[in-house]
Amino acid sequence: MAHTFDATLKDIVAQHPADFAGVFGLPTNVPTTALNVDLSTISAATDVALGFGKPLCEIVDVNVQSGPDPGLPGRLHLYNAALHSRYDVAVRSILVLLRPKADSANLTGKLVYGARPALVEFQYQVIRLWQEPVDDYLSSCGLAALPLATLCKMPTGQSLPDALREVVHEIDRRLKLGLEHAEVVKLMTAAYILTGLRVTKHSLATIYRGIGLMQESTAFDEATEEGEIRGEIRGEIRGEIKGRRMLLLRLGRKQLGSLDAMTEAELTAIEDLDRLDRLGDAIFTAKSWQELLETA
Repeated sequence: MAHTFDATLKDIVAQHPADFAGVFGLPTNVPTTALNVDLSTISAATDVALGFGKPLCEIVDVNVQSGPDPGLPGRLHLYNAALHSRYDVAVRSILVLLRPKADSANLTGKLVYGARPALVEFQYQVIRLWQEPVDDYLSSCGLAALPLATLCKMPTGQSLPDALREVVHEIDRRLKLGLEHAEVVKLMTAAYILTGLRVTKHSLATIYRGIGLMQESTAFDEATEEGEIRGEIRGEIRGEIKGRRMLLLRLGRKQLGSLDAMTEAELTAIEDLDRLDRLGDAIFTAKSWQELLETA
């Protein structure tokens, strides 16, 4: 299943394959073409298929994955075989895993099934971004591949948000030096979306604070507004919970008498508004604090 994080990279890789050559190991000495990847005749559509050479001599099939998929090796084999059938050239498959959540034990780089004489063996390359040194992506790749640096292995000795903040500012600096404004906004938006794979919305806003051009990104606006709304809602709910607890304690002391520290701690640990309302309804009929707290 395709996710926003996966789709973020598809157009970028297709439009700027040379920028990913250093980190994906793509050919650099022949012309490159983004191929039509709609393999609808067999109900399959890969992510990005890059054709190298004129005439075409090799295809590199790049698939990006942000979530778990037990059938992924089989699909990679399907895409590889379909592309070879259509173009009759060698096809190399690269799987880019964006985060540990997408990884699984069967992603070994090799798919084997059947038995001789019908044994099938298929090999593919796996890139686990969180294991890739961030400096390789900041210094050795083209500009369009810079957003991937946000998912790489960060230097030790720093918190993740602090390390990401430095990486993001370096991406911002490099993009501004080499690209037109509209493309910078597009790639910084991609970096922002990918960074959201590994930090909370609150940390995300903090990391990108000070990146002026993000004010032009609808992704940044939507996340910021959503975070503010959620924060307001959480604050209101916390206030209601606190008010319900105080009312229960006040009414309970009048109806049931004083309570020991353990009982009070049990009551003040309740975070469920609905349960607090049910306790409020039962406060006038309960015979003891224990009976009250046994209310479902």
